[in-house]
Amino acid sequence: MIDFMIAAVIAALVNIGLLGITITTYIQNMRLLRTYYTLGLVLVATLLMIQNVVIVVFWSTLYMHSSEIMKSADMVAHYLFVINIVQTIGLTILVWITRR
Repeated sequence: MIDFMIAAVIAALVNIGLLGITITTYIQNMRLLRTYYTLGLVLVATLLMIQNVVIVVFWSTLYMHSSEIMKSADMVAHYLFVINIVQTIGLTILVWITRR
């Protein structure tokens, strides 16, 4: 049986790495092209990074400390896993396109 919460956190960590690559690339582009579009790309990628960091922090603090919270988190963990996997696929495509 897959522990969906651990898998969701692993996917979130992968997303953080992909977003780090994306943000770095966008900042390099922003130095060359000072437009609102590149600034917007940096801001959106940063917000997605914050979302993934919150997932990891949620898991490491709440999920590990209380069995009551663990039961509640397990009930929704498979949804979080699917959301993170879809985001990982999308970010992988975005990194691939951005780095070309």
